[in-house]
Amino acid sequence: MFFKSGLLAAAMLGVSVVEAHMKMSKPTPYSASSLNNSPLAADGSDFPCKLRDNAFQAPTEETVVRIGEVMPLTFVGSATHGGGSCQVSLTRDLQPSKDSTWMVIKSIEGGCPANVDGNRSGGAGGADPDTFNYTVPEGIAPGKYTLAWTWFNRIGNREMYMNCAPITVTGGTTSGSAKRDTAPVAEKVQVEKRSPNLPAMFIANINGCTTTEGTDIRFPNPGPYVEHDGNPSKLQASGAAACTGTPSWTVSAGSNPSVSASVGAIVSATATPFAEPASSSSSEPSESQGSTAISAPTSAVIVPSQPTESVAPSSVSSAGDSGSGSSNSGALTGACRPEGIWNCIEGTSFQRCANGEWTPTQHMVAGTQCTAGQTEDFTISATALKSRMMNAVRHRKHAHVDRY
Repeated sequence: MFFKSGLLAAAMLGVSVVEAHMKMSKPTPYSASSLNNSPLAADGSDFPCKLRDNAFQAPTEETVVRIGEVMPLTFVGSATHGGGSCQVSLTRDLQPSKDSTWMVIKSIEGGCPANVDGNRSGGAGGADPDTFNYTVPEGIAPGKYTLAWTWFNRIGNREMYMNCAPITVTGGTTSGSAKRDTAPVAEKVQVEKRSPNLPAMFIANINGCTTTEGTDIRFPNPGPYVEHDGNPSKLQASGAAACTGTPSWTVSAGSNPSVSASVGAIVSATATPFAEPASSSSSEPSESQGSTAISAPTSAVIVPSQPTESVAPSSVSSAGDSGSGSSNSGALTGACRPEGIWNCIEGTSFQRCANGEWTPTQHMVAGTQCTAGQTEDFTISATALKSRMMNAVRHRKHAHVDRY
């Protein structure tokens, strides 16, 4: 029996054996021994991470990723289906479920996992000669995460591929041990808009919304880190829908852990307790006790060394020996916009618009206050009492003391 070349090519792409599809090799996936090369089930029943028995067995070799470090993203397999578009996402869940939230840290529109017109030879175990990379951006809190690679093939059946791997994120050059300098107490400490706005993972072909064959899709919200590796002529037109049909379900964007923890970290770092001014008979304050009472970090967002959960309101409010008050008057709930705006409540507590919802309020540390109202720039200053104490220390430092 003879086939026309076009039909043969279609048959090779459409009914490629499951074992020849692509799967992630680095970072090392969960339960690699039971992970096959097939796409996710068409009904989404094994989303996320190709759910199956013992799906989240940790590999023997831990993948440690330093913030800002370029890390390899590699694959094995030969049924590349003409490439397509991929995303790399993170969740704090170590055994993700359909309810997990995901943050996209990179989108590759075109040429992923290969920049080819069809398939390659080499079988299921053949190494993909095209290599990619990802970087955990500044603003992500150190800790343990699940990383997901998702892929939407350009040619063949409309499918979604997904593999997951555990990674441990460690501090980068400035995240792990933020540099500091000193600033006058009266100065405001601004929260630098440094934490990236990371969107939710794109879902299609398993939820009723179907991508278009023959094009490398553009993600509706690719996030701030986008790479183009394919043929520009195959890239979907700007503004075109990535999929057609009404999705029966999607996933939510996970809040960036450092966003909710950053203010608490700033307050804890800046509100160092003041000592009472020394009497005239005591020795003068040392240079380290200088005129500055609040140490302000050069990058105001300080990523905590522990996951967000450890930065609880109680730990923030207990940083001083006398509270700043606990008024909830002016606290907001429910939907909010614009994303990222701060709400300072009477100078004594604060909250933020994150993922379209107001966060619970957190109290300011004793001796500090925020500027009341809603603003894009969260500012912290010392209260009058702490300012007077600091002025006393400054005066004491510069006063001449006779000794006999």
